[in-house]
Amino acid sequence: MTITEVTQSAVSSIDFNNLEFGKVFTDYMLVSDFDGESWSDFSIEPLKSFEMHPATSVLHYGQAIFEGLKAYKSESGKINIFRLKDNLKRLCISAERMQMPAIDEESSLEAIKRFVKLEEDFIPNRSQGSLYIRPFMISTDHTLKAVASRTYRFMVIACPVGFYYNTPLSIYLEQNFRRAAKGGVGYAKAAGNYGASFYPTEKAKQLGFDQILWTDITNNFTLEELGSANFFYVKNGELYTPKMHDSILKGITRDTIIKLAEKNGIKVNKVEITARAFESDLASGAVDCMFATGTAAAITYVNAVTIDSKKYQIASDVYGPIRELKTILDNAKFLDDLSNDQWNVVV
Repeated sequence: MTITEVTQSAVSSIDFNNLEFGKVFTDYMLVSDFDGESWSDFSIEPLKSFEMHPATSVLHYGQAIFEGLKAYKSESGKINIFRLKDNLKRLCISAERMQMPAIDEESSLEAIKRFVKLEEDFIPNRSQGSLYIRPFMISTDHTLKAVASRTYRFMVIACPVGFYYNTPLSIYLEQNFRRAAKGGVGYAKAAGNYGASFYPTEKAKQLGFDQILWTDITNNFTLEELGSANFFYVKNGELYTPKMHDSILKGITRDTIIKLAEKNGIKVNKVEITARAFESDLASGAVDCMFATGTAAAITYVNAVTIDSKKYQIASDVYGPIRELKTILDNAKFLDDLSNDQWNVVV
């Protein structure tokens, strides 16, 4: 691996107490290129723009995938990258679906550890936030032929970030637009999934909602995801979340919450939930808490959901058992020793 150091770091110009998500970047980027047969050695370079031919394949046919994960400064000053191995595994799953080459998970893990170590000064302290890490891959052939590219670029960039949501959300259950279809690429973290969601999400925001709760509009409006996060609710003390299928992204924070809940004696139901059944639970008063999970969102409470024209309000952010899970999750990211779960990669 080659490392080209910056002549002057940008870290002194950052206000760590006022970090807008995804707007401030670190000094470096990690790069590897695929030539059709193999990946090049990794290089760590000063962050900079790079040129693209107008016929670069990704611009026309959308072969682009990404991941999102975070690094934290532990109480002892070590750097913990939370569930990096799982993110790299999921990147390879996305690559397979999008007809892109897999990365080598072990060498990529070591390269990202070195990359994050170089960015150590950009990692906020616990009260300020974390370092958001964005691995991604794009197709780079110069062609207008509608075929999978032969060449690709894998990169990693990073941002110091604050807290994505500071207040509970008000959401809208969507029954007209759809995030992804069964048999499609919904389970992959493909860029087009997000681009397709912007229009209905903006319509919902114009009506005063923070996010959309997506449904499968071809199957009794069964619940799927909340915006770019997975969705949970508590009914009669038990946790409910939509059953995984190929139009839902298998969230790594979702998996973490399920494991933590089960470990703490909370029953988890991973089932198909229709909009009508969900509304019936809300109307009966059986719902104690609603929340979303994701790398950016962590656990974000949902205090209101509108279905058709009816608004249901729940004091989700005061529900004790989920507040306890949130505390456990937040603490886990800063622990030096997670020998039971092996979630943190320590740099």
